[in-house]
Amino acid sequence: MGQDNKYPDSRLIADLCREGADKAAFERLFHRYYPMVLNFTKALVKNPVVAEDIAQNSFMKLWLNRFSLQPDLSVKNYLCVLSRNESINYLRSGQARNVTLGAQQEPRLQDPTAEDWLNYAETNTILKTNIEALPPQRRAVFMMSRYEHMSNVEIAVKLNLSVRTVEKHIELALKDLRRSMS
Repeated sequence: MGQDNKYPDSRLIADLCREGADKAAFERLFHRYYPMVLNFTKALVKNPVVAEDIAQNSFMKLWLNRFSLQPDLSVKNYLCVLSRNESINYLRSGQARNVTLGAQQEPRLQDPTAEDWLNYAETNTILKTNIEALPPQRRAVFMMSRYEHMSNVEIAVKLNLSVRTVEKHIELALKDLRRSMS
């Protein structure tokens, strides 16, 4: 993943948003986040086939809405909001109860609403505020890990720390963020 560090999310989103969108930027985002979105969706809908459809629809919506994305917002959060909403729509539609062998229905495809964008922006703002409240070294380690996609070893070398210290900082940062976000 070291090679991928030169492509932070903000750069990929900027490349995606410009006229003549960069398909390579979309592919990098897809490969970076698809496994996470798929696992998140599987946990919600409890059906791997439907989860795969929802995850792919989430990325399709990312592509379709690429010109309205803001490079400073978290694409990871945006994809989670999209897939969560798609999953909720699927579960509310009753399709989860009506799926029979050989007769699966398509999940509803719905564009993100203004409320989705507001939820996304609000969550992102709260997250940024909570990250800023972390102790300086913990914040630096967390930012390198999650936003610059550096490995624990790379962070340890850059900050002259042990790998175990980096792991502990990430663990504590996630614990603090979970607590402050709940």
